Amino acid sequence: MINLSEIIKRKGFIETVCQGINACIGISLSKISILCWNIRGYDINLTVILGGRNIFFQSNNGAISVGKNSSVGFGVRLSAGFGGTIDISENVAVFDYTIIDIHSKLTVGKNTLIAPFCYITDYDHVIKDKSRPIIEQGYVSKPIIIGTNVWLGTHVVILKGVRIGDN
Repeated sequence: MINLSEIIKRKGFIETVCQGINACIGISLSKISILCWNIRGYDINLTVILGGRNIFFQSNNGAISVGKNSSVGFGVRLSAGFGGTIDISENVAVFDYTIIDIHSKLTVGKNTLIAPFCYITDYDHVIKDKSRPIIEQGYVSKPIIIGTNVWLGTHVVILKGVRIGDN
């Protein structure tokens, strides 16, 4: 249990009040943002906490789903293009500046932690004909599955077709 008097002694009264106000404003802005994203066709539970300056993109309505009691940190980018889907279960924390860029499918199990600055992508360029520019040769993609109760440390890179088991 947090002892408020100890926090005030350690940080000071003014600092504690400012942090409390900032937290209340942040939660309010998070809820407003979620309502706006949901109006635009995203499936983000109202219990989710958004850290701010998030970038979301989906090519189809409902392609990005974030479960209850999850959090999406500051500057996180979630992109589900070309018909891809991102399904983040409940109690998942995606920390600051992580990029998730999906063309096929990403599933993240419950109680998973994704540390700051991770990069998760399920596609790669096709390189078959060396006489043609890479950009004209298309993509290959394979789904990614991240199990329940998984921890991805800082700067982890997950590429197409990876499956990480539970625990």
